[in-house]
Amino acid sequence: MRRISRLSSRLARFILVMVMAIVLSNYPYTGVSAESVEALLLQSHQRYEKGQIEEAKVLLKQVQQQTQGQGLTAAVALSNLALIASDQGNWTIAQTSIQQSMEVLQSIPPTPQKTEVMAKVLNVQGRVQLIRGEAQAALQTWQQSATLYGQIKHQQGMLQSQIRQAQALQAMGLHSRAYRDILEPMKTQLEQQPDSLLKAEGLRSLGEAISVVGDRAEAQKTLADSLAIAERLKNPPEIAASKLTLANLLSANIRETRRFSPLNEGKADPLQKDIDRAIKLYQEAADISSTNRLRANLNQLALLVASQRTSEAQKFAAKLQPEILALPPDRSSIEARLNFANSLLTLAKTSGSDQGQVLTALLTTAVEQARQLNDPRLIANALGHLGRAQAQDQRFDLAQATTEQALLVAQSVRATEQVYRWSAQLGRFQEQQGDRDAAIKSYTQAVNTLRSLRQDLLGINADSQLVEAETLEPVHRQLVSLMLPKDVSQPDNATLIKTRNVIESLQLEEINTYLRANCLPSSVELDNVVVNTQTAIIYPMILPDRIALIVSVVSPTAPGQKDGLNGVNKIASETKLYTQPIDQITLTKTVNELQMSLRNRISFEYETPSQQLYDWLIKPIVPQLQAQKVETLVFVLDGVLRNIPMAALSNGEQFLVEQYSIATTLGLKLTTPKPLQAQALSGVGFGLTEPSKVGDQKFSELPFVATELKDFQQEIAPSTVVLNKDFTRDQFKTILQKSVSPIVHLATHGQFSSNLEKTFLVTSDGVITTGDLETALGAGNSNRSIPIELLVLSACETAIGDERAPLGIAGIALKSGARSTVSSLWKVNDNATAVLMQKFYQVVSKRQVSKAVALQQAQRAILEDPQFRRHPYYWAPFILVGNWL
Repeated sequence: MRRISRLSSRLARFILVMVMAIVLSNYPYTGVSAESVEALLLQSHQRYEKGQIEEAKVLLKQVQQQTQGQGLTAAVALSNLALIASDQGNWTIAQTSIQQSMEVLQSIPPTPQKTEVMAKVLNVQGRVQLIRGEAQAALQTWQQSATLYGQIKHQQGMLQSQIRQAQALQAMGLHSRAYRDILEPMKTQLEQQPDSLLKAEGLRSLGEAISVVGDRAEAQKTLADSLAIAERLKNPPEIAASKLTLANLLSANIRETRRFSPLNEGKADPLQKDIDRAIKLYQEAADISSTNRLRANLNQLALLVASQRTSEAQKFAAKLQPEILALPPDRSSIEARLNFANSLLTLAKTSGSDQGQVLTALLTTAVEQARQLNDPRLIANALGHLGRAQAQDQRFDLAQATTEQALLVAQSVRATEQVYRWSAQLGRFQEQQGDRDAAIKSYTQAVNTLRSLRQDLLGINADSQLVEAETLEPVHRQLVSLMLPKDVSQPDNATLIKTRNVIESLQLEEINTYLRANCLPSSVELDNVVVNTQTAIIYPMILPDRIALIVSVVSPTAPGQKDGLNGVNKIASETKLYTQPIDQITLTKTVNELQMSLRNRISFEYETPSQQLYDWLIKPIVPQLQAQKVETLVFVLDGVLRNIPMAALSNGEQFLVEQYSIATTLGLKLTTPKPLQAQALSGVGFGLTEPSKVGDQKFSELPFVATELKDFQQEIAPSTVVLNKDFTRDQFKTILQKSVSPIVHLATHGQFSSNLEKTFLVTSDGVITTGDLETALGAGNSNRSIPIELLVLSACETAIGDERAPLGIAGIALKSGARSTVSSLWKVNDNATAVLMQKFYQVVSKRQVSKAVALQQAQRAILEDPQFRRHPYYWAPFILVGNWL
């Protein structure tokens, strides 16, 4: 559904009479008192606020009659009539009324009063356009309004128009632009304003934008400030709007967490408090304001469905159904029907309940009403939902035809978000019908369209339900599954390259969704990678019924052979496919067993799953690796495989790290593989030896950190080291913003999570977030003439059972701008870490081998040390992410 940022209340929509006394005194009407006209306008506003739309309309027409359709007052009345017509879905009448209002204004000589009323009329026109789904037109209209307010130096009006512009950008999915260009620059100005509805609305829009492009904790604080202002002003509509937005933010967090941390049967729901709080906020919003009541109820239903509270959801849906069926045929009502239908479709799928007839009737009506409004985006959305309902009713031929119609309509108006959604749905239906080639074409279109949709997928507008996050991964995997053969046959090179690109695209979408940002990494095609050793780049892809391994071996050519364009050694590559008939459930079970057992240093239970995974992932490709004398393995890991170190896989005699140097990357499109530069090395190190606490979490002391940093300072000279109480969040930022050292070492506790807000590094006075890293280390730092070559995080851990937790490592790497990151997957022995880091930096400082080889040599040194008993617990958690050269 189109992402529309609603204005705060009817009060913000309706042109009021605050300036009308001035206006009327300048333009008196024969036989009509200014007071009587002003009274009619005030009464019409009061009726509108109470939802008495027809009575408000009658009063506005009386204003027209008394003013004989002339003057500023008539222009105001006409624009308000336009707003009422748009609320009722009467677009022709709305447009006509706005046009008449403009014509009236054109006949009036220019004065500051006319300019102000013109700006207010444009505000209403923008509102009408946004309700109709014409966000781009609304943006341009509100830009004109801001210009007029600027001419008369009306600061409040300019502020209001800027907030409206941000809402239009948010409606188009351009959250970063709304935040960067409008909301962030006005943040200080907003905060300095006295309490007002405009300030409350502006902070609410700012909170929505921050939730998408920044820290959701900060977003929640900003939204809470907006709510507090509304409560002090005792304005029910604005209070309800703020509560609704806060509930939507909570709901987005809950659904994202639930997606990657499913509820374990028989165990208490860790999200229960958040779910209850969100539901309470939805209920309060519904009780406070009739304007927000239906939206709050629909979003509450969606949350109940997503939280698997099936019984409650079914009862609540039954309660809402009569109201939904009785809605008038306007745009907002159709959107409400589609929101309701989306929840029912999901509920029917998860609970097995039969909603076929109700859904088909509901959605058929929605299609007809959307066609009556002649709104292509609404038509496409209604048709797509109808196709989904028909498929659940086992009418696949009809469902496919309906979805094809939806896709055609969406393409005709370039509704990118719907092109993605209905292409993916069409691909599923075609696959179910056995039309493999057509399904590949549809899935490919969906994946290609997704690249322009990254920002749209990240918002908190719970009632938009634009694209279910759950479709991102399946679409990519189904496309790969269809493109690759299930037998031992070898596809052509072009097919393998296309498949590899699909997986790269999935990796990129996952990290963008995780960071809630549009990453713009250096893009490198595999065939342009320059290496200094025989290197195999391995893509293990997890498909429902098998593991597909695409292996590309990249070789440096003879010295002296140069690419005339780039002046670098030419390379040759060979790509092959290997297929293992291991289903996803079996693979996940084995990976989880290995992940758990590797963290137990007194047990050797890791041996069985380690050897099993070696047999599935490495053994089939060994002949190719040996034949081409491969020395380095670079893994583009998929899904649950990110949670384990490839170095710990064993053939029963040797660990993989004893045979190869190893690195991981989210994909070559997120990597710039370049050898360590020849300039002299220097470093900055930070560490905590003392125990610490973050919230309810306690972190143990790290006594060997002092030794670790002393060795770091000795091996990487010159270096600056900051320890314990001097290692504060502000000091970290200050020192690094002034530093040009290419190596940064952090010997402190850290946590990586699928929740961006729960990914952090511990300081003596708090935590360093990914945002702090971007500020301190980011490539945008004007003082930094060279990038961070190496970022080392030596005491971090990822949560067990959290498949996306390793994205936190990648997120920190990308936010810091570091070319290479060394980090740990679990909290490791303090002494072993100090020894391993000393060995690592000894090799790095000599600058004779790659970073991957340096880490390999350090891990092998620990592996061969008798005090650590060769157990992977001590050396395996350390992984190299990014540039391995």
